[in-house]
Amino acid sequence: MRRQAVNNTIEDKILTGMIISTKFCRDINRLYKKEYLLTSYAQIIARWCLDYYRKYREAPIKKIQDIYHLEKSKLKEADTEIISAFLSKLSDQLEQEESFNAEYIFDKAKEYFKKRSLSITVTNVQSLLELNKINSAEKEIQKYRELAAESSGWINPLLEQEVKKYFQDEQDKSHVLFQMPDQVGKMIGSFERGWLFSVFGPVKRGKSFWLQEIAIQAILENQKTLFISLEMGTHRVKRRIYKRLTAFGEKDEGNTFIYPCFDCVKNQNNTCKKNQRNNKISLLNELGEKPGYDDKMAYRPCIKCRGTKDFEVTNWFTSIERDKMKIRNTSKKIRGIQRLIGDNFRLQSYPAFSANLSQILGDIEELEYIENFIPDVIVIDYPDILAPEDSHVIGRERIDETWKTLKNIAETRHCLVVVASQTNRGSFDKKNVVQTDAAEDIRKLAHVDAAIALNQLPGEKREKIIRVALIAERDGDYDQYQSCLVLQQLELGQINLDSELMSPFLEDNKKSSKHISRKK
Repeated sequence: MRRQAVNNTIEDKILTGMIISTKFCRDINRLYKKEYLLTSYAQIIARWCLDYYRKYREAPIKKIQDIYHLEKSKLKEADTEIISAFLSKLSDQLEQEESFNAEYIFDKAKEYFKKRSLSITVTNVQSLLELNKINSAEKEIQKYRELAAESSGWINPLLEQEVKKYFQDEQDKSHVLFQMPDQVGKMIGSFERGWLFSVFGPVKRGKSFWLQEIAIQAILENQKTLFISLEMGTHRVKRRIYKRLTAFGEKDEGNTFIYPCFDCVKNQNNTCKKNQRNNKISLLNELGEKPGYDDKMAYRPCIKCRGTKDFEVTNWFTSIERDKMKIRNTSKKIRGIQRLIGDNFRLQSYPAFSANLSQILGDIEELEYIENFIPDVIVIDYPDILAPEDSHVIGRERIDETWKTLKNIAETRHCLVVVASQTNRGSFDKKNVVQTDAAEDIRKLAHVDAAIALNQLPGEKREKIIRVALIAERDGDYDQYQSCLVLQQLELGQINLDSELMSPFLEDNKKSSKHISRKK
């Protein structure tokens, strides 16, 4: 897939929205006037799209090609050539309505229409005044006021049309982007446009891995995603991404890896009497302790009752062979993934403390201008090491200003912004990281829409598990002491192999396992 610069005028973006997004058609329909678009081909396509929407209450998407073939005989030759070229360029986007940032383009369209309307109004008023047609000039000003009022953002939520619009937005779910898999996804819920989401945790708990995983889940759901690293260079980020997507190892010899897996407490202590159980022996010794793991041992984990009240979650291990990461097998696998997800991912690295949000936003706008790449998800690893926007603002006020700006980016660009932040020293040895452990400025939590904490004691790290807790959510109910137990294999970049919701009381009573040793 070869990247090319695109003709990226605001009118082209408006036409793209009209063709592929029903929500965009619905919102723009009440504002649009033919004279707002400068080019004849744009006026023609806009008329086709809105006529289709008014009749069928949906965007034409692929039907635009049928409309073009029916109507092209009526067009001027110049318009026919330009429209054909435009639709050809657009063909790759016609099946990606769910990743089209309709709200962001609608905001741009409103701004453009107001500018065009004001320009038209000024010209008309000046001409009418020269002809001494004062009443007509006043009517022209009134027309602009009507558009300005319509696009101002002020609404009466009690009007019937606004009630209907609310339920239309709820039904089409255009604000919902994606969800993490398994139980950790159910605990967090769906990520939405306009959200600022944060991963909190002590140093070296895998915050960068989680940011990367959220980015990968986004691109797997066809969301246009930016990953911005302020901590690691591009080479290292690429290595982690390739390992995550391929599960290839880097060992020169012995590519057998220990994987964590879920097991049942009753299976380990041999109290399960079910016939479908995987084995009939106990894992625990006479003292009730787990032995070191050996892939030749007869014991096998069992999850036959998983999802029922009989299953009592714990963890054990299994062994899996993995290929070594080489250029040929990695290229082949990544090429297949690229074909699956499309051209939806961009990576940028900055040296620590070298870039501020103003520079990053400038680079994002440049990417939009050059490639028409409008992100649905922006992941920043991590904002606490950004350069200051204003050298005169220091300390906690600088941190607070940064997080306010991050929330502003999420809302004005109608995208999900995902960041990470360290917790304070007191959290390093704590079993559960909570809201009051946020480092430097507790106001970070006031700006986020949701946040998770990474909880991991040294013994859990050796067992290749981590506990993830939801510690903030703006609109929902949550218990920051309830965790999801998540299985990981970080040597292969796998940070969310599987997850199970844990009871807070069960966690308190869970015995720590001994260090894993693998017999040779």
